Amino acid sequence: RIGSVEGLETAPADGEDAEGLEKVCGVMVDGEVVAADKFVCTMGPWASCAQDWFGIPVPITGVKSTSIVFASDEPVEPFALFCGEDDRFGTHLEVYPRRSGEVYLCGIGGSEYVDPERLRAGEFPPGEVHPDPKRVEAATASFSTMSKRLGGTPDTVQACMRPCPPDAMPMMGKITNIVGAYMSAGHNCWGILWAPVSGKSMSELVLDGEAACVDLAPFSPMRFLPKAERGGRGRKRGAVAVGEQW
Repeated sequence: RIGSVEGLETAPADGEDAEGLEKVCGVMVDGEVVAADKFVCTMGPWASCAQDWFGIPVPITGVKSTSIVFASDEPVEPFALFCGEDDRFGTHLEVYPRRSGEVYLCGIGGSEYVDPERLRAGEFPPGEVHPDPKRVEAATASFSTMSKRLGGTPDTVQACMRPCPPDAMPMMGKITNIVGAYMSAGHNCWGILWAPVSGKSMSELVLDGEAACVDLAPFSPMRFLPKAERGGRGRKRGAVAVGEQW
């Protein structure tokens, strides 16, 4: 089902080990509760909207980046090109040929950093992320000095919103205060590369209770909570974790 997710429906969790926890019982989609006992948040930069649903910090910044595509009527050699800084245009182009004959360019520079508060406020909804005309012009000018056959007016101009947590690592794993809630987001520009291992590890986690192919502990979505709120072994004095002894 395609729709706009607006929130998570929860209820008190069952079982001796679930005291004080909630469990997933539904997802609010376009004003209607869709029954569910598991919810995996894979919303890229808009995963920051789940902060209030989960009751944990989700500090994912969106990086709005422009890219362009040139089409070629002739075959393009299958070699990527990674350019240094071009101070004339403020670019550091990455040039990727495609089997279709197209040439994709990113590394255009001048990306806009959109903080999580702006994303949660709906300032940049999905489908409303548009390219920066000035960066299109800069990238076109830079690339046109390198290629006699390509260049000029791009055939496609586009933009994406890259999801970037502050420690540059994705947020993947269980939402430990809500039984049945999970997150896999924040892969920056590596989402396609990391998709196979992300999908496999998250499916293992959801279906088997634990990921076998990779240790997800470093990527825990709970890592941005204050240490005293993360749970785990260790004595505390009030809300302060003090290890095993005091």
